Amino acid sequence: MKKKVRHIIAFLAWILLSSFEPNWNYLFTIEAEAKIIETDRMGNIYLVSKTNQLYKYNAEGQLQSTLNYAYLGNITQLDVSNPLEIYLFYRELNALVFLDNNLAFRGRLNLGDVGIIQASAAARSYSNGIWVFDQGDLQLKKMAKDGSLLQVSGNSLQFTLNKSLSVSRIIDNGDKIYANDSNEGILVFDLFANYLKTIPIKGKEDIKILGESLFFMDANHLMSYQMKTYQRDTMALPQKLNKSFSLEKEKLYLLNEKGAWVYQYKAN
Repeated sequence: MKKKVRHIIAFLAWILLSSFEPNWNYLFTIEAEAKIIETDRMGNIYLVSKTNQLYKYNAEGQLQSTLNYAYLGNITQLDVSNPLEIYLFYRELNALVFLDNNLAFRGRLNLGDVGIIQASAAARSYSNGIWVFDQGDLQLKKMAKDGSLLQVSGNSLQFTLNKSLSVSRIIDNGDKIYANDSNEGILVFDLFANYLKTIPIKGKEDIKILGESLFFMDANHLMSYQMKTYQRDTMALPQKLNKSFSLEKEKLYLLNEKGAWVYQYKAN
């Protein structure tokens, strides 16, 4: 089943970035002053406002839930890879908060209490654990939700060309771990935190991985990088001045100053 799902994702990604002219079908707009957009595999849309309110919308853009946990802090990252358990990372507080699918509070982990000096990025592991990049000792670490350490990479400077490293995003797609550093590129690890390689794509804070394809924005274009063949493809976006984006199957989600714009890709 897992292999079949990956094949479907790869096929849809291929359709999305095929070489003919793009044909975007506008669906709807969610008006909001948001700084973060994420989507899950069910098509739900999550927006974090500039005042750190979290909103969940369904695939049609209808508001479903808002964060009902009175928690003060700057939401740095949002992981919705498991729609039933959402992770919020507060970098300044060195803490993770866990929510259910209705955005109700389900727990909190203070990373300093379990030996993480200062996490620069955190994400859900495919096995429902936690990945963090500890800026204190420059190691990628996997933990259980009780804070017990499961895997560790060793000091990441041994794998890099730069003398400084600040990972800003971690993605676990169930096969590999991707740790994005805007200066170094995207460091790739196996599920046991063993370093494999670095993808030489730099300066991109916002990335998305579907199957064997890595996506990012460059000016007014959506770019893809095929991790097996190293092929790069380009597709013009339907609008300019985008802050962030997400992809789910054949849909494209663009965030700008006025809100989230949702499009569907249609082949000619």
